[in-house]
Amino acid sequence: MWDHQRPSHRMATCNLLFLLLFTCQRVKAEFSIDDLSLTFDPGADVGRDTNVTVTCHATVSRSQGFTPQYEFSIEKDNKVVNRTTSTSDTFDYPIKAARVSDSGGYQCRLSIQGKKKSSKKETLTITGTQTPQISVDSSSIMEGDEVTATCRAPGERGAFTYYFYVGDQEAAIRESNIEESSVKLQLSNSGRNNLTCQYFVSLLGKHMPSSVSTPKYVFVKEIAISVSLAISPSMEIIEADNFSASCVVNSSPRSETVSLIMGKNILSQGRGRVDYSAVAKANDSGEYMCKVEVNGVAKTDKKMLMVKELFSKPRLIFNPEQAFEGEFVRLSCESTNLERIKKEDIKYSIYKNNYLQPMGNINGQMVIQAGPSGNDNYHCMAEAKSISKKSDVIIFRSKVLASKPDIFVKQKVILGEKFDIYCKSNGTLPITYTLYQGGKKLQNTTIYDSWAEARFNTSIKQKEHIGTFRCRAQNDGSKNYSDSLPLSAVVVEHLGKPLLTTLPVPHNVEEGQELTLICNVPSGTPPITFKWFSSGSKTVLHTKTVNANSSHHVIPQMEKTDSGEYYCHALNAANAVDSDRVIIQVGVNVGPSVWTERPSSSDSSDRSSVHSHNDPDVEYTEVVHPQPVDPARVPLKKGTDTVYSELQTAPLDPSEHVDNGAVEYAELNHDLPEPVD
Repeated sequence: MWDHQRPSHRMATCNLLFLLLFTCQRVKAEFSIDDLSLTFDPGADVGRDTNVTVTCHATVSRSQGFTPQYEFSIEKDNKVVNRTTSTSDTFDYPIKAARVSDSGGYQCRLSIQGKKKSSKKETLTITGTQTPQISVDSSSIMEGDEVTATCRAPGERGAFTYYFYVGDQEAAIRESNIEESSVKLQLSNSGRNNLTCQYFVSLLGKHMPSSVSTPKYVFVKEIAISVSLAISPSMEIIEADNFSASCVVNSSPRSETVSLIMGKNILSQGRGRVDYSAVAKANDSGEYMCKVEVNGVAKTDKKMLMVKELFSKPRLIFNPEQAFEGEFVRLSCESTNLERIKKEDIKYSIYKNNYLQPMGNINGQMVIQAGPSGNDNYHCMAEAKSISKKSDVIIFRSKVLASKPDIFVKQKVILGEKFDIYCKSNGTLPITYTLYQGGKKLQNTTIYDSWAEARFNTSIKQKEHIGTFRCRAQNDGSKNYSDSLPLSAVVVEHLGKPLLTTLPVPHNVEEGQELTLICNVPSGTPPITFKWFSSGSKTVLHTKTVNANSSHHVIPQMEKTDSGEYYCHALNAANAVDSDRVIIQVGVNVGPSVWTERPSSSDSSDRSSVHSHNDPDVEYTEVVHPQPVDPARVPLKKGTDTVYSELQTAPLDPSEHVDNGAVEYAELNHDLPEPVD
């Protein structure tokens, strides 16, 4: 096809297509929704029956030659009420003869090729409602018949709630979405009854009321029937009197059902007439009513009967009201307010757990002994002229005497320091506890809770005084009491100052020797924990707990570095004390020889003991040879073997032909027997 066209025609066609494509692309892309508004005409607040126009207007910027498609929608209270699509930038929604139900919040929405915009929400208020109209299907009915009433709200729209009234009383409520509602009413009042109605329109949870309708009158004709009640012998009688009541229907024929009612109880029922008779009791007092129903209408006659008590409800009395186990209690039954009888005319009886008590029960008088066998439920009966009455039930429980109290302590008793003594007894509360020492009353306290213990704070100065305490428990209101056993408890005495002794004695300790440290306290109660310390050690040398007043610790081999201060520490439940420090200087071990020869520089083998009266150089060394000792023997045994060594160094004089050596002289001291007198 193109092959047969001239080149100029083909060129023109291409240019036209290109221009159209370019123009379409420009027009499609260039528009903007600038504004969207919603207005009411003639206004936002108007009266009922006004014609209102809701207008949506859009302001759109667009390229020349572009005609947009406007998609409008109008919402009332978030629900769409109208929509349209057009090329006009304005959309009108008319509301003819506006009603209260048209009130609400309105909003306009616009969409153009996917672009959307919403107006501000505006409120339209319509004031005024139509006065309702009420109608009835009959203006005259018989008593008990129903009448149909209809309430109308002409021209109104919305959700309605209708109220129907008979006189000033609300008779029925109905809900409807249309402008009328009907209800059937039964009118109970004979004569003229006025009926009215009113409606409410629902708007977003609010109810807009209408005015009340003009009344309609319905005349109710009374049914020609009645009923009468007769009570004999009178309206006021006394218990044990015979009385009767009768109900009679006043109609012909007497075919209706009549009932005699007292309270909620139907005493008798029948057609035309009913009769009732009984022996009067106090609970027969009250309102009596005869009732007959015809066509759903009730006819009644009421009378009040008063029955006086022949005697009052009996009362069971306990004297005393409360008693401890072993005590005697008198029970008596009595009534008051007697009418036409004497006290002797009443027969009394006492019951225990609903069983008549035959033994000791003399016309409502008996004696029981408080205790487990007497604990039970009691009541009594009074009877005269075929009238019997029961007292209230009394629950009797004997009071329990305080048991022998326990006396005890919960912590260590330390001599000279305050401590607590506790007492606990079982029995009826409250219980008063008294603490005695010897025969002297010290303190007392009253306990009101079963779980609580009496507590007394005191102290003692001598250990044997612990056994002089006892406590007494006594119930409130009782002369009886119970005493505890004497208090038994361990008394802890304070420790005296410890004494630290050593084997061997402190100044006779040599390297390599065994050292025994003995710690002894003069007084104090075991168990006692002993600890030994040295100034050269940062930790405890030894710890030992014993049931004795002394203990020891053995250091198997002393060294020069063990020199220093030693002390012991004693601890019991009462206190802790330290001994004085003992200084131990570990000396050099000079060996076991008594004579020690020091060779001279000469080759001569002659050795002699040289004792010059000149001033030779002499050294004395104390050497301790410990004997086997029992560490438990305190204080230490006197007469420890001691060796004194005298070292004499002879002067070195070549002219005296003496060997150049040294002579050591030792003086040995042993235990000597005790002198004999």
